[in-house]
Order: sequence, then C-alpha cells, then structure tokens
Amino acid sequence: MYFSMKMEWKNWLAISAAVVIFFILVPLLAVYAYRANSKACQQGLLLQNRSQLLQEKLRHSQENFLEMEAKWWSCSNVSITLNKNLEEMTSQRDLMHSELQKLKEENQNLAEKLRNAEAALQMEREKKNPEETSSVLPGPQIYSLLLGLGLAITLLL
Repeated sequence: MYFSMKMEWKNWLAISAAVVIFFILVPLLAVYAYRANSKACQQGLLLQNRSQLLQEKLRHSQENFLEMEAKWWSCSNVSITLNKNLEEMTSQRDLMHSELQKLKEENQNLAEKLRNAEAALQMEREKKNPEETSSVLPGPQIYSLLLGLGLAITLLL
C-alpha cells in the first residue's frame, strides 16, 4: 500500500505538472505564435533583412570610398611631381633658349669679325700684289662660309 500511495502521489504530481504546462505554457505559446505571425512581426523581419543588406552595401561602399581615396591621393602626388618636373623642364628650356640666343649672337659677331678680317686680308693682298688679286680664287671666303655654316648647324643641334 505504501508503494501504491507513493505511485499515486507521483502520478498525481505528473498529471498536475501536465495540466499546469498545458494551461500555462500552451496559451503562452499560442500568443507567441500569433505575435510571430502578425503583420508587424513579418514587417519587422523584412526590415531587419533590408537593414542587413543596406549595412552590407554601406560597408562595401565605404571600402570602395577608401580605395578611391587612396587612388586619389596617389594621383594627386603624381600630379604634384609631374607639375614640379614640368616647371623644372620649362626653366631648363628657357635657360637653354637664352644660351642659344647668346651663342647665335656670338656666332654672328664671330662671322662679322671673320668677314672683316678677310676684307682686311684681301686689301693687304691688293696692296702688295695688285696684279695677282684678279686671278686669286675665293678659297678663304669659301672656307669661312663653311666654318660659319658648320658653327650654326652645331649650335642648332
């Protein structure tokens, strides 16, 4: 009998627990299921998914922005370097142009001095030998012209 009372009491406890679970937990579960299937919950899930997608797009956009910014800085540095090089080359070009002008002037002066010296030499020859001047070939004049032409070509190169 003691054994059967003990069993009845355990059965009664199990049945009581089942009834409590049924009458308390089942309505709570029903309310949870009703709320989980409600429009607000469905829209909340949809908005949460959209939010995750937008967060992913934002992260991707930020990565692209950082990448583009790095490229921009790189291009900016290259542009600054190219501008400096261009300024240096422009100043070198201007310097070389001024030197070329000086050399052209010097060439013209030397050519004028050479012509004057040839004229003076020719006058001296005429004074010394007036009869040979008519038969003298213009060799020194050709050499001086070739020398001036060679100097001009050298300066232009």
